Amino acid sequence: MMLGSRLFTISRRCYAVRVSLSSKQSTGTRIIPNTEEALSGSSAELRKMIKESSPSAPGSTQLLYSIENGAPERKLLVNVKEDGDVNDFRSVIHKSIQHLRSHNVKDATLCLDDFPVKDLSKQDQVDHITRTAVLSGYEFSKYKKPKNEPFEHLEICQSNASSYEEVVSESTKITSGTLFARDLGNEQGDVANPEYLEEAATTLAKENSAFSLRVIKGKELQELGLNMITAVGQAAQWEPRLILLEYKPLKDNSETPVVLLGKGITFDTGGLNLKPTGFIENMHMDMCGAAAVLGTAKAVSNLNLQQNIVFALSVAENSISEKAYKPGAILKSYSGKTVEVGNTDAEGRLVLADALSYTQEIYKPKTIIDVATLTGACVVALGEYAAGLFSNKPELQKELCDAGSEVLERCWAMPIFPEHTEELESKVADTSSTGKGRYGGASTAAAFLQKFIQDDVQWAHMDVAGPAMYSEARSYMPKGSTGFGVQTLVQYLKKQN
Repeated sequence: MMLGSRLFTISRRCYAVRVSLSSKQSTGTRIIPNTEEALSGSSAELRKMIKESSPSAPGSTQLLYSIENGAPERKLLVNVKEDGDVNDFRSVIHKSIQHLRSHNVKDATLCLDDFPVKDLSKQDQVDHITRTAVLSGYEFSKYKKPKNEPFEHLEICQSNASSYEEVVSESTKITSGTLFARDLGNEQGDVANPEYLEEAATTLAKENSAFSLRVIKGKELQELGLNMITAVGQAAQWEPRLILLEYKPLKDNSETPVVLLGKGITFDTGGLNLKPTGFIENMHMDMCGAAAVLGTAKAVSNLNLQQNIVFALSVAENSISEKAYKPGAILKSYSGKTVEVGNTDAEGRLVLADALSYTQEIYKPKTIIDVATLTGACVVALGEYAAGLFSNKPELQKELCDAGSEVLERCWAMPIFPEHTEELESKVADTSSTGKGRYGGASTAAAFLQKFIQDDVQWAHMDVAGPAMYSEARSYMPKGSTGFGVQTLVQYLKKQN
């Protein structure tokens, strides 16, 4: 079977919820808040039932069956938080969909006027409803039959519904990129190897004529001097590679492209500094940075965004064999700097550094952003609740943090102090790949990457080790690969367009 077909099969299994608009409420299940305003048109019998039996905790839900105007009706009653914010609102949408799905209800209606949110326009409400509904319907069930049938359709009822059609369409296109990234990240490492990621990029490139694809692998990597990518992947069955997916809708534009670079370690054993039990099992998700970049490419293509962008993936499997690179090895990077390997489990920064140097030389970007599940230290600092955002330009750092905030993907500004850079000094090479101790590991990793950034390039590094791979489900973000970063990057690119 061709891999493109296999990817299509996987994408069909993510059960994306379809969102539509209507100016008139359908006869299906209606989602209503437990408020006097929303229930004012209901029968006295129903209101009595709600008063006597409905749970009162914010976010709690209950299915109710009644006779209204002589006909049977089914309503999902939701207890909303008084003066709730946008996070509470999205939580209500998610819990409603999950409750309905648990009862094998496949479609429902929500009236926009029933759910006012302070400081949120109707347009933004529709956007948040659509994104939450699509993301809430996700389940990676390639290898296991789901317990319940998928929830399929949410209808948003609003008098001037047609004026929000573009919002629903755009939000759906963006979140399709997130779902694509989730699927890539959740696939196991024995399937999602470097060849698989290349095929994923190849399949995606065929979806839009603005795409072109170049893949550098094997001997060509060595001939070009991409020695650090080569070293990390040399022990594996699959050749390491640098995948360059160019998106150029503006053929005659002389502006240099933005470069988005993803870390694509398809399985990270830790190399000879082998990871122990309890830390190695989910390392098929160490390519979630690359998955986010590919998901962004899919969303950008769906939106037909008019901006030249290079989506780069630095891909390898960090394996062990007699060919494995060793702690203490001295590698000559593409930039010419020599690097002492402090730990073979700090491989992500090596493959990123070579890719950063190469893409800067070839594409001459003004802006380059890398996305990586880079350090456990960032998870220690921020938990799974935010990405660490490092940059050599405070303005870029703020723009990305603001973009993340707008789409509810929290990014937190992190520092690179001079001391972090000093920790990378080596007695035998131009730089060590790791710091002298375990403190500040996320910042020393970022400091290492910054050594490979040219002076006139604005650069940002998103360490998504926490929010890209959840240990448990949280609201519409599932356990496992979350697709974190896609919406932030798209939001940033839209604002630059």
